[in-house]
Amino acid sequence: MYAALNQDDQLVYAHNSILGERYYCPKCYRPVQLIIATPQQQPHFRHKTRFSNNDGESGLHIKGKRLLQQDLQQLGIVAQQEVILGTEERRADVLFYYQTQCYAFEFQCAPLSIQELQQRHRSYEQLAVQDIWLIGPTYLTASGCKLHRSALKFMDYRTHWGYFIAVWVPDLSKIRLFHHIAFEPPCGQIRFKSRDVSLSLFLASYFKVTKPLLFLPVMSCCFDPSHWLARQLNFQNSRWRTLQVECYQQGLSLLDLPRQLWLPQRLPPLSLSWSAPLKAQIELYLITGGLTWQQRSQIYLETKWPLVN
Repeated sequence: MYAALNQDDQLVYAHNSILGERYYCPKCYRPVQLIIATPQQQPHFRHKTRFSNNDGESGLHIKGKRLLQQDLQQLGIVAQQEVILGTEERRADVLFYYQTQCYAFEFQCAPLSIQELQQRHRSYEQLAVQDIWLIGPTYLTASGCKLHRSALKFMDYRTHWGYFIAVWVPDLSKIRLFHHIAFEPPCGQIRFKSRDVSLSLFLASYFKVTKPLLFLPVMSCCFDPSHWLARQLNFQNSRWRTLQVECYQQGLSLLDLPRQLWLPQRLPPLSLSWSAPLKAQIELYLITGGLTWQQRSQIYLETKWPLVN
């Protein structure tokens, strides 16, 4: 190829380029090497290593890190890529300082298990580094307007945003912020608000003092799940059939739940489905014979999402 992107994201031609500078492929954003002219060939660029879509970093990941670093530097913040931290060699995608706190942007494009996310989050905590997770557009649906369910594990919380997930879109150099995320049963999908914001606006809000949500204010429980449960019991292998037997043994029916076991119209998005806290509160009710709001609040706020804990 005879043209590549320089560190300022500008397209430059090989015959005008300087040996030793960093250049990137304009198609895949992988590093390329400047090859100087010879009598047999003109100056040109070539990829430093062969690669496929299944090994190493993706072009999206490389471009995303580079633009994050550039945007931070434009804000007057010193930022570095691929910084190795601690004895476990935790490698931060983009590391920077704000006031006296050290932060690490993790730009996650590839699939990641909850266990790996938990391990990486804990290692940052042990290093006293605040990790900020930005997922890539690979976690969005084709329209780019909705999140795949696999993105829910990256749920975080801020007082002014509620539960949120941040998506870094390198092509726009914007963060697509999905905020005030909630379950609204019986809908199976999450509800949310979304908007595209600059990195500077995102950080200005992120740095505001926030308090963890330790309990929920008392809410009206107006959703009767009985009709939804009736449909679930029609499935031969439904997990609810076992619970129905346990209910019968105590004189209770899933098809006629007492109002004490109804749900609020909005629930924290802290599991893969709103049915998880429903099942948990029914099981606790069978053990205790009653539920206080404090107990219900603890159930609704219980989660395996690492960034919320």
